[in-house]
Amino acid sequence: MSKTPEQQHIERVKSLPCCLCGHYPPSDAHHILEGRIKGRKAGDFCTIPLCKDCHQGQDGVHGTQAIMKVMHENELNLLDSTLKKLFKIYTNR
Repeated sequence: MSKTPEQQHIERVKSLPCCLCGHYPPSDAHHILEGRIKGRKAGDFCTIPLCKDCHQGQDGVHGTQAIMKVMHENELNLLDSTLKKLFKIYTNR
C-alpha cells in the first residue's frame, strides 16, 4: 500500500537532525503546539524534528520547555526552518 503525502512528510521530518540541539536522526516528529486549538493535534505538515530529550525530556517541549527558552526559539520559527530544509531537499538547492 502506498503512503499518504502526510506519512511521507512525517518520514522526511524524522530523517532530519533535531532542530534544537542538532542531535543526529532519526528524530521524533513533534506536532507543534503553538496556535492549535486546545485538545486538537496540529496537522501532520506542522511537525518539527526533535530528539527524544528535546521532545519529551524534562526540559523539552513537553516538559518545562527550558530548552526552547535557552535557545531563544519558538515552534513557528522551528517549523519555518524545518520547511526550508525540506524544500532544499525536495528541490536540490
